[in-house]
Amino acid sequence: MDQDRIGILLAKLLAGEATLPEQKELESAFRDDPSLRETWNALKALKASPPAGLSAEEEQKMLERGLQRLDFSRENHAPAPTPAPATRRFPSYRWMVAAAILFALVVAGAMLYSGSSNSSNLPPAAPVASKELVSKYGSRSYIELPDGSKLWLNAGSKVQYAAAFAGGKRELTLSGEAYFEVKHDPAHPFIIHTGRLDVRVLGTTFNIKAYPGDSLTETTLIRGKVEVDFAGDTHSAIILKPSEKLIVSTATGQPALSSSTQAAREKEQGAQKVITAPIVPDPIDGTIEETSWVENKLVFRKEPFAQLALKLERWYNVKIRFDNENYKMDELTGTFRDQHIDEVMHALQLTSDFHYRISGDTIHIW
Repeated sequence: MDQDRIGILLAKLLAGEATLPEQKELESAFRDDPSLRETWNALKALKASPPAGLSAEEEQKMLERGLQRLDFSRENHAPAPTPAPATRRFPSYRWMVAAAILFALVVAGAMLYSGSSNSSNLPPAAPVASKELVSKYGSRSYIELPDGSKLWLNAGSKVQYAAAFAGGKRELTLSGEAYFEVKHDPAHPFIIHTGRLDVRVLGTTFNIKAYPGDSLTETTLIRGKVEVDFAGDTHSAIILKPSEKLIVSTATGQPALSSSTQAAREKEQGAQKVITAPIVPDPIDGTIEETSWVENKLVFRKEPFAQLALKLERWYNVKIRFDNENYKMDELTGTFRDQHIDEVMHALQLTSDFHYRISGDTIHIW
């Protein structure tokens, strides 16, 4: 998606003018580039505190140029309308649209208009030092964040955050799966952006699974309270209770829940399928499947083989190829800890009739 299109969509969303297809287009852009979430947060801050220090003439000129760009896009490259006289004042939300376009394009590195003397009057944004933690396939990581919160990162995952949580803002962007123990601080909510969801907490223990490419995103609350907001939908949120998880599907089909999930509640949340379900500990050892990975346990219950294959790939840094796709929907159950992938595959083979061959880092199923 080009920079102009991103600017237009962000501006329309900020002004409450984005259509449902446009919101879905932005959701896709957020998933492809989580850094766009930072642009969206900056725009919301701009809406709350419009830029100061501009003269009425400068503000009007920026407004008119922004509106021309917005109208130009809407009319599919038709000629832009003649600017209104400088004395004309527009409704405030139209100023927000124009300002959002300008700000989004500046953040994206594009100039709304070139050679303008007014642009030199805009103060440069102060650089913010950021950190990134990456957990490669076959590994898991732990870190204590600047505010004292604790974070465990699962295989094939990444988090990005401001080095010192500057200005008291406790925000990070997650791609993959992470388990959090958030330090209680009512004055500074802790916010996790995944591209699909924004999870807001005060002091809580919970797990988020949001791998790029997966059809499902899961938020599992162990204790405390979390509020889950949906990208592109600023009017609704879901509050999770302790021992409850939220499952969101952005695919057109139904969410692929395992048959072991009980008492699930499904509903529509905009264009997305949303399910809330209770967490069900193992009746024998009390293991919670959703967070067992933090204890280095690989746990799955009646999980479709195709879905389990993705988990095994991340856990053991291997590739799994189904030479016979009939086995993809087989439901498998198991609990493993500190066992080699060959031992895991052999144990699974005892509960199904598939064959497998390990060749280097690739496992063939037939």
